Amino acid sequence: MKKTVLKVNINCMKCKKELMKTVAKNEGIDKIAINSEKGTMIVVGIVDPGVLVNKLRKAGKVANFISVGPYKKEDMETEKPKHHDNFPSCCKQCEVVAIGFTSYYQDFGRCSIL
Repeated sequence: MKKTVLKVNINCMKCKKELMKTVAKNEGIDKIAINSEKGTMIVVGIVDPGVLVNKLRKAGKVANFISVGPYKKEDMETEKPKHHDNFPSCCKQCEVVAIGFTSYYQDFGRCSIL
């Protein structure tokens, strides 16, 4: 098994959930840990690190390699993140912008095809 450490942008809880979803879809992953303070993601398993970065980038997230190496149990225990209550639920990068428009034919109540 390999331990891959990635540098990711984590600005809110929604970013964190999207990162977890995207990475968890891959086969061969045993453990995932995200440290919001450092902005790192640790992935343990039999998976190609290049595939992880490509999938994260396709999902619209910025990801860079920090290190790839053998997995040791002690590494995951020292990387236990602290829970932050002041972490925002959504950030400007995650907000969905809806664009609406009015139709020209909205005033007609019946079909006018003859």
